[in-house]
Amino acid sequence: SPGGPTWGSCRMCDPNWTMGLLQSHGWCRAWGRSQSPAAPCNLSPPSAAFLPWMPTPVFAKEQPARSEVQAKAGGSATLSCEVAQAGTEVTWYKDGKKLSASSRVHVEAQGCSRRLVVQQAGRADAGEYSCEAGGQKVSFRLDVAGQFAENSLDYRRWSH
Repeated sequence: SPGGPTWGSCRMCDPNWTMGLLQSHGWCRAWGRSQSPAAPCNLSPPSAAFLPWMPTPVFAKEQPARSEVQAKAGGSATLSCEVAQAGTEVTWYKDGKKLSASSRVHVEAQGCSRRLVVQQAGRADAGEYSCEAGGQKVSFRLDVAGQFAENSLDYRRWSH
């Protein structure tokens, strides 16, 4: 939330430091004492340093930032994103609007995997989807192809 705390991680060059961190405006202030006699940062303890602040990754690094997903009309489509930590909650969006579970659309979570399952996919299900958490997102484009149920009904009605 705007004005609220921001979580991230700062990297110290000496892993033996015991430290405290204060993040502000894209930088971390780190302070503490090195447990190592030869501190490779050339700072003698107790020391303070300003280090670049890196946001803690919410999503696993091995997945693409955007994926194309194909589904057949009337079939099911599964959109999957991998979070870095199993306890992370995600929110799913379609065309920028928050999705709610329904009889055809539901969310699954197992370990670090988060899935949005769309059953009986139709023309209205095609679009841009995103899996979002912690101000970060993974995007998907869902395309639904094939003969749609409404077209089949129209064809049968006019062929008799």
